[in-house]
Amino acid sequence: MPSLSWLASGVKFAALLFLPVGHVAAHDAAFAVTYTEHATRLRADLLRNYDSVVPPRSERVVNYSKSGTDVALEIRIFKVQGVDASLGQMRLKVWVRMSWVDARLSWDPADYGNITTVQFRSMHPTNAENTEIWLPDVQLYNSNVGNEFSLDSGLASVTSDGSVFWSRPGLLDTLCKFSGLVAFPHDVLSCAMEWGGWAYSGGFQGIRLSGKGFSTATSEDTAGSSYQEYSIVGIEVQTKTNFYEAYPSEPWTVVKYTVKLGRASFYYSLLIIFPTVLITYLSFGVFFMSHEVGERLSFGITLLLVIEVMKTTGASFVPVCGELLWIDLFMLVNTVFCCASLVETMAVLFFAFHVDQHALPNWLAWAAPWCLCRLAPNPLAESNAGRIFRQLNAEKSVLLRDTTKAFQKGAKIQELSEADLSKTDTERLIFFENLFYLLDTNSNGLITIEDASCMLSFVNLGLSRMALEDILLSAWEPKQLFDCRDFLEICVELLWTIPFKEIKLGAENYISSHNRHTKRCHTYWLKWSKSVDKWSRFWLPLLYTIALGFLLNLDLTDYYDQGSEMFQGFGPMSMSLPGLIQALITPTVGVISILTWLRMRRLSKQWRKQEKAAMKARDSVPDDSGRARPRWTHRSDGSGSGPPNMGEVLSERIVSANCN
Repeated sequence: MPSLSWLASGVKFAALLFLPVGHVAAHDAAFAVTYTEHATRLRADLLRNYDSVVPPRSERVVNYSKSGTDVALEIRIFKVQGVDASLGQMRLKVWVRMSWVDARLSWDPADYGNITTVQFRSMHPTNAENTEIWLPDVQLYNSNVGNEFSLDSGLASVTSDGSVFWSRPGLLDTLCKFSGLVAFPHDVLSCAMEWGGWAYSGGFQGIRLSGKGFSTATSEDTAGSSYQEYSIVGIEVQTKTNFYEAYPSEPWTVVKYTVKLGRASFYYSLLIIFPTVLITYLSFGVFFMSHEVGERLSFGITLLLVIEVMKTTGASFVPVCGELLWIDLFMLVNTVFCCASLVETMAVLFFAFHVDQHALPNWLAWAAPWCLCRLAPNPLAESNAGRIFRQLNAEKSVLLRDTTKAFQKGAKIQELSEADLSKTDTERLIFFENLFYLLDTNSNGLITIEDASCMLSFVNLGLSRMALEDILLSAWEPKQLFDCRDFLEICVELLWTIPFKEIKLGAENYISSHNRHTKRCHTYWLKWSKSVDKWSRFWLPLLYTIALGFLLNLDLTDYYDQGSEMFQGFGPMSMSLPGLIQALITPTVGVISILTWLRMRRLSKQWRKQEKAAMKARDSVPDDSGRARPRWTHRSDGSGSGPPNMGEVLSERIVSANCN
């Protein structure tokens, strides 16, 4: 047994020893000293009477032509150098490999020192001076720069059976009809590259795929990309045959490479989408600010400007186009909600500081009295004290009303001009002028008949407001507006006989009534302001969250890779079932919250009613023994045991103090 194992080990050692020798022996002709002489002679013989323009002869597998040769095409993608969506360009670092059979370049290796491979200069089919053999005329149809300038030159390797292998490294600068950009920044761009013959049709130059037609570089350490925006996520290869009107009987084979590029969307999500969403939610913070905060409006405007800056930043990454991109729709939604919060702030501030009875301007209030109008009557219409005074002094009021019917303008002034004015009369005139400035709230130097008659009804209790308006209309016709002089004349004619103290009290009463009316209007609109804030705190964030859920699960497509025509605005939209379920989560939570709030509100009302009913029932019981009493009202039993009552202690102290 030991001898047999030693023999087996010897056999293995001999195999290992002679294997490299046999391997080298098979290739010793290529590395022999005489290779140069044999290769030179071989090249000279092969190129003798060789025409590099005429297609080669080979055994073709197609039925429509037996002339020419078939070219096997393969593109080895090294890395993505750059993508410019605004210019519609894609640049790839590739190795373009082509192989075909040229029977004119075959030889017997035994005649040339067993040489099986030889190289020939091969620049470009159109560069005949620097090209020794026939080269395929396969061009990239949608290239920005021709293959002659974008691909480096390389030697073609020819084997003894006539097989030719031609590989060239270079940069493919492709003009792309991008598809998928509508979903930016969560898009997968598709760019098609069409390869085909330019001068030779399929009758002389067929094109087929070598293997899958493409490969990716993995053996080189420098292959691939890092810290780049785009990466290749997939490649599709299709072969089709076209017929052109200029050559209706000749087929033209076209190989279409569809390169799908994935974008590093995390960058945009982190630096554009997330900050924009955060800023929009921050814009809703104005709903929780008091209307007295002066920075509330400026805060909303600042955030809206920030949204516009983010929109400009996002627009710099995409081309100017007619299609509505996802990022455009996203920014539009955020802008709308920021503007909504700003409009809400303006409405809240308007209601919070509004003191008029109607929210609309006076010239528009008559057209829509039901729109934002207080339904309560105006308490300034007439003095209530004057109504009671006229009821208590009905005979005197009727007599005064009859006297005013014969009222003549300027009679009192004529009467006073013949008499001497006292100090009190001078004070009256100054006070009347002060009343005019009080009524002139617009500071335009004029007051209306309504304002004048309303104020006079508070001072002259014997005349109603309607009666005063009739007097002013009949005596000062056709005037509808009075200046200071006219108002002084009115006061002299109607208020001169009234005691000055009563005039002051009536004016103070009018001012108090006016202030009370202003406060009531302010309180009414302040409730509106708080109601707008209260509902906006819930509805606007909820609606934005719902819109955001649908946006993040919305799929936008353009179908440009399928030959669809260009469109303007909104394109085809779709949403997957899982995306729809995710988008409906927020509305469902919102509906549940609303129902829960309504239920709790109803229960709260019921509890308040029950509490009021219990308190009313307890107050209706005459015996209040069931009520809880303070400790100092509890008296000890008749035995006198127990601590003394607080009231008893205080009584004893008071009695003792009086006795002393």
